[in-house]
Order: sequence, then C-alpha cells, then structure tokens
Amino acid sequence: MIQVNNKFNIGDKVYFIDSNKKAACSVVKGIFVHVYNDNVSISYNLGFGLASVDEEQAFATESDLKKYVFRDLIEFV
Repeated sequence: MIQVNNKFNIGDKVYFIDSNKKAACSVVKGIFVHVYNDNVSISYNLGFGLASVDEEQAFATESDLKKYVFRDLIEFV
C-alpha cells in the first residue's frame, strides 16, 4: 500500500522559482500525485497559466526558498 503525504494543501501559499528564474509566490490550485511502481512524486498546480511545481521546489516561506537557493553558497573571506 502506498501512502501519500503532501507538504501543501489547496489554498496554501507557496514560494518557488518560476520559468523566468525569478522568485515567485502563488496559491496551490490543485495537487498532482504521480505513482510509478512504489515511487510517489507530488507536484502542485498554481493556476492562471503557471506550470506546476514539484514538491521539492515548493516552499512554505520566502526564507525557506532563500535557504534552498543559497544552499551551496561558499563564503570567501
């Protein structure tokens, strides 16, 4: 039996990188669950002509999005 645990629900605000490589924010309009064998992936429909965004690239806060973007940043002193 496969169990699906999504991070966001319809109506939740999510932050993501849009197709123009810019930070953006939108409300979840729909949830897609993709099942192949025992692997489950989730993406969110953001409506209004926006493409869906994979769960791994959708964030609850602007701060979480920034952490993702700058995760590999190395400080040089």
